[in-house]
Amino acid sequence: MERQQQSVLHVGPNSDALDALDALDALLTQRNYQLEATDNLRACKKLIRKKKPGLIIFYVEDTDSEALTEQVLEYVRIGCQDKDLIFIVSHPPARMPDALSWIEKYDISSFISLSPDKNEFNLSVIERNLKAWQRLEQINAQHKAESDLLMSVAHLHRNNNDINEVMLTFMRSLANIACATTHCRIKISTQNEGSLSHVWPQKESLENTLTRVFGLPSLPAYLARSLTEKKPQIDLLPNDDAFQPLNQLLGAKLSSYLIFPIVVYDKVLEMMVFFIDEHAMESVSMRQIDVVSKAAEQLTILLERKESERRLKKQCNRLKEALLELKETQNRLAHSEKMATVGQFAAGIAHEINNPLSSVLSNFGSMDNYLDSILNLQNLHDQFLSAVEGGNQHVGAKLKSQITDYRGQSDIDFIYDDIREIVAQSQMGLSRVSDIIKDLQSFTVVQNQHHCQLDIPAILNQSLSLLESHNKRNIVVETSLTHTCQPVSNAGFVQQILTNLLKNAFQAIEQNQPDSPYVAVCTQDADDRLVITVKDNGPGIPPDIQDKVFDPFFTTKAVGQGSGLGLSVSYNLSKRLGGELTLTSDGHPPTQFTLALPIN
Repeated sequence: MERQQQSVLHVGPNSDALDALDALDALLTQRNYQLEATDNLRACKKLIRKKKPGLIIFYVEDTDSEALTEQVLEYVRIGCQDKDLIFIVSHPPARMPDALSWIEKYDISSFISLSPDKNEFNLSVIERNLKAWQRLEQINAQHKAESDLLMSVAHLHRNNNDINEVMLTFMRSLANIACATTHCRIKISTQNEGSLSHVWPQKESLENTLTRVFGLPSLPAYLARSLTEKKPQIDLLPNDDAFQPLNQLLGAKLSSYLIFPIVVYDKVLEMMVFFIDEHAMESVSMRQIDVVSKAAEQLTILLERKESERRLKKQCNRLKEALLELKETQNRLAHSEKMATVGQFAAGIAHEINNPLSSVLSNFGSMDNYLDSILNLQNLHDQFLSAVEGGNQHVGAKLKSQITDYRGQSDIDFIYDDIREIVAQSQMGLSRVSDIIKDLQSFTVVQNQHHCQLDIPAILNQSLSLLESHNKRNIVVETSLTHTCQPVSNAGFVQQILTNLLKNAFQAIEQNQPDSPYVAVCTQDADDRLVITVKDNGPGIPPDIQDKVFDPFFTTKAVGQGSGLGLSVSYNLSKRLGGELTLTSDGHPPTQFTLALPIN
């Protein structure tokens, strides 16, 4: 129940004995408390619901007032399940209620006898209970601030939350925990210089004063220390006169500070600085410091996750741009012999890139749903802990049952395992995209126009990687690379030729559907030449069209499935390299293409 800190309720009959409470009225007035009085149960319940007092003082002088007191106690402790409301029972010296029974049953804080010689003692008892009430309110406020602090961190899980707004909420919650008189944020530049932002209270004079106190843009030693330690610090302020203008402006006596650095990937992006009055330091406990430390760890993890997501999305956009650029390049070079082969497998490349990208984007959707389930479970745990701390066993047992049911319904254990699997799959997908891009770069003729020593195994592996989508039957290509020479030629042209030959082999096998498909690539030395053969057990090439296979635009595929440029381009490239490309086939399997290249 949320209290109204200025409300005290007095329950009991109006009688001459109440004259002894005049001093109490004076005490409450001095402390700025509002005294509400009633002598019947209905009005008392109404005041409790409306005013939500933190302290009730009962006056028991006869059987009726004793019965009224017990009814109110039953209503508060049992009906409202309120264990925090403080009770004081006052009575005439001649009538003492059953104190032991009431203390055990209703947790009465104090009993006071209204005799003139005990006025001073009674006032001290009431004042002690008022302070206990204030302390309880302060503890509850700090617990709420701790909850708000952790919830503001948890809100970063959701992609639609503005990070700056969440950070402001986090700072306000942290200020409440630290009982800060004033606080601000200092953004850190790449030169480790600071600039002030988000000053509270929002006063222009306060912002100017803080700038002078800090000596910005350079950082004083106690702030600069956070750049190296990268963790929250709470310490006494330096003993100098620099803070006198700030004390005068705030009407306070600042004695301590809390610095909370915002760290992402081991770099301090900004600091939250809180100044604490010397009287408020008593309210800062080790438990609160632990909460701040844990919040710092969670905030760092979540901010780094946000940064990783931002970088990942940026990389995805770059890959999409690269794909669009590749397609534009394909259109520009559609009539160029050097890049005609790109048109043959551009769709396959797009498919290869799109598959892992789609998988990663799909994983983000699953992760968002999983995070919702985890946050809901965390919320139930927070409520359970609050109930346990408040000693509310009934609510605690109910929440514990809800937690058990929710874990079963949402299958939390499966979610934890699947999150790891999703991360692993996303990493594999993006690695595949990276490999494809590298292979494309190595394939681009513009980047490989110079002659160099050929690395045939590497060229073959790159071609096979590019053609993975065309190898629909997952044929393991047999290789027998027995050559010993080290020819010098244009690696880009050679790769285009091999890519076209292997792609035709895969397509022929797909068309023929043999029981034991195979593709073989062999190399050998022949005089002053390197001979590369590509053999497959596809349907073979009829003798009557063998003299046309190297003609431009000749194709045996259906309309729209082939351009008829692959073998033509490969034949012309072999001629430009000083070699030749030949076909060997009797119209039945196998079919063999042979590329002969000069060593120099």
